[in-house]
Amino acid sequence: MPGLRAKLRVLMQANLRGERGEAAPSIRRAGADVAALRQQIARALDDEDRLQQTIQAAAAQIAALDQQADEALSRGDEATARHLVGQLQRRRQQLAFLEADLAQHRYVTADLMRRVNTLEALVAQAQQSVAQGEAPDEDTVPLAERIRQARAEIARRVETLRTAETAPADDALDEQAVEDDLARRRARLSQ
Repeated sequence: MPGLRAKLRVLMQANLRGERGEAAPSIRRAGADVAALRQQIARALDDEDRLQQTIQAAAAQIAALDQQADEALSRGDEATARHLVGQLQRRRQQLAFLEADLAQHRYVTADLMRRVNTLEALVAQAQQSVAQGEAPDEDTVPLAERIRQARAEIARRVETLRTAETAPADDALDEQAVEDDLARRRARLSQ
C-alpha cells in the first residue's frame, strides 16, 4: 500500500498548506489564538495593577485609622478609639487577604505566561515546518488542542482571581485583640 501512504502524505501536506503555499488556516488560527492569549495575560496584568493599588489604598487607610485611634485616646474618647481600633483590625485582616490574593495572582500570571510562551514556540515551529514544506512534527499535531486548553485554563484562572478579589472579607472581630491594642496604645501614649 505504498500508494495509499503517499496519497495520505500529500493530503496531510495539503491540509498544512494553503493554495498559495501559505501556512495552513489552522496554523494561522493558532497564531491568532496565541495573540488572544497574550491579550488575556495583559488583562490579568492590569488586574494585578488594580489589586496593587487597592492594597496601597488599604495601607493608607490603616495608617489613617491608626493615627485617628491614637488621637481619640489622647483626648480621652474611649468609645471612638475602640470603634477606630475595631475598624483598624478589620482593615488589617482585609489587607492580609488582599496581599495573599496578589501573591497568588502573580504566581498564576507567571505560570500562564510560561505556558503561552511554550505555545508560541510550538506555533512558530509549526509555521517554520510548513514554510519549508515539511510534515509537522508529532508534537505539533495536538497544537490546536493545547491552545484550546490553555485558553480555557487562562479564562478559569482569571475568573478565579477576579472572584477572589471581590469576595467579602470576614467581619468577625476579635474583641480581645481590640482590648489588647487599646492597652498597648494607652501604654505607649502615657509615656
